[in-house]
Amino acid sequence: MSRSKVPKLLSLIYFHNPFYLISACLFVYGLKLLYREGDASVLFQRGSVEYIEPWGLLASLAGVTVLMALTAILIVRFGKVWEDARSLILIVLLMLLAISVSMDELINVLSDKDNSLRHLIVMFGLGASFAVVIGEVLMQGLPIRLPPGYRLPLYGFLALFFLWPVMLLREVTGLEALSTRWLIVAFPLMSGLLTLTLIPAVRKGASAVANNGTPWKWPLIPWTPFVFIALAVCFRSYSLTMSFDTLQNSGHYWDTAFGLYQLVPFLLAVFVILLEISVTENLAGLQRRLMLTAPLLLIVAYPWLVPWSRMSGYSQFTYTVVNDLASPVFLTIIGLILFYGWAWWKGARHAEAGVFGMVLLTTFIGPRAFGHRTWSLNQETISWWPMLLFAVVQFANGLRRRSSFRTFCGLLLVLFVVHRELAVFDQVRQWRTFAITHLVLLSTIVTGLRFRDEFAEFLREISPAALSFTTLLGLISLSGRSSSALIPAGYALAFTVFPFILSILLHSPAWYRVGLLHTMVCGIAGVGVGIVTFFRASLAPGTKPVILAGGSFVVAVFISILKSGLSRRIRLWWLTRQRRLT
Repeated sequence: MSRSKVPKLLSLIYFHNPFYLISACLFVYGLKLLYREGDASVLFQRGSVEYIEPWGLLASLAGVTVLMALTAILIVRFGKVWEDARSLILIVLLMLLAISVSMDELINVLSDKDNSLRHLIVMFGLGASFAVVIGEVLMQGLPIRLPPGYRLPLYGFLALFFLWPVMLLREVTGLEALSTRWLIVAFPLMSGLLTLTLIPAVRKGASAVANNGTPWKWPLIPWTPFVFIALAVCFRSYSLTMSFDTLQNSGHYWDTAFGLYQLVPFLLAVFVILLEISVTENLAGLQRRLMLTAPLLLIVAYPWLVPWSRMSGYSQFTYTVVNDLASPVFLTIIGLILFYGWAWWKGARHAEAGVFGMVLLTTFIGPRAFGHRTWSLNQETISWWPMLLFAVVQFANGLRRRSSFRTFCGLLLVLFVVHRELAVFDQVRQWRTFAITHLVLLSTIVTGLRFRDEFAEFLREISPAALSFTTLLGLISLSGRSSSALIPAGYALAFTVFPFILSILLHSPAWYRVGLLHTMVCGIAGVGVGIVTFFRASLAPGTKPVILAGGSFVVAVFISILKSGLSRRIRLWWLTRQRRLT
């Protein structure tokens, strides 16, 4: 006899039981309608339910929250239905968030009708106390054994949702509207600082929550409620702006100070916590994804992506942030430098590249970059000191790690920055390329000789060819700028002798061959210049034939020497000497 199959949809509904969530949402929606004067259209005829004193709505929402919490405790105590209990715990957090958001509107109503400071503080204080108490009741009633390192930050977030609006009321702080706006923007920053208090608990590892009194294992405990809290922080940041932002110029509903860039400090703190988890639990995959995705915060920080970015209130406040503080994009880069620096300190792979990449970005993205719509990359917006700092750090790191590649890159970047900065001095502007080219050659030679790794070997192999190339560029440059032929001639002679000196010091046949090449080229060039000069010169009759006769005699003697085998004996002597030295 075959057993009938249960449809998949019914199975999902049975095991995940969404009706608690549906019930809570309907409670919130219905109660807010019932307590709004002249606007009740659910269960009652429109206008039949008058607006009552705000404590009624808060008490009703609190009653629903208590109902959900007690239900969670009872179904676990008597039925061990932990799956539904987990949903109820999140619903309780949702209800606490709903109460805190509802209080914003009610407090504004009270501010208009009753300026009693005591009334306002009592309402906020009771809301925060209720949130902490209901959380502790859940912990003790289920029971869930959550260490204080997790429990205290959780209660801190719940209290923050209720208490932060106190500072946004003029009746309490006496601040101007713009200062209140800055306090609204500071809410995600405060949430980020509170998030960092989880670091000591994270470092204790998953074993600290192994015996938590529930069937849930790490990471469901303790991170499920904190994921919800993270989403709630984002929504609360927006809701505070909608409730307390009083600088709306156009009167449009969306024209507020809220921008996604304000969430960046909190998101950075979340990245730090995830990094600590990856290090503590040895999660290489999570660590790698964090290193790759962290730069996406630069997109979040761009202030002109939100649909309401062209509205006057938002634009004016964003310009105020840029002018009084800095561009959100630039501040995010600074935050990412700190994040990658912390990850580098913790030994995360690719973190070093992240630090250097962000530092290099500050070369092109300054404190005012992307703060206005009309921003472009040009010479005025480029700052070279970050690249110089990066170059010095890279050079020092290369010496410390004995890495020729890092050291050489650091030297090249220093020379690049020096080349750019010398452009402002008229006295050396025309010679800066000539000087920097030779310094690059010197860096190549010295780095290749100083280190003994694979890249250093590559530098030693290309150094002779680099010397010849630099000599050619130098001669071209000097020939075009020098009025006297003696300066290029002296330069060519110096760079002909130099490779022979290196060949003797380093016992390198490659440098010897370069010296012979330079000698041959200089000889051919000298002969060519001499011939041209000779035939152009005005000499006494008979002088030119005599000189040509002497030159022919020298050539004839040289050919005889070659035939005698003297050159071959000299070459054999040189090779024998090289073998003895090596």
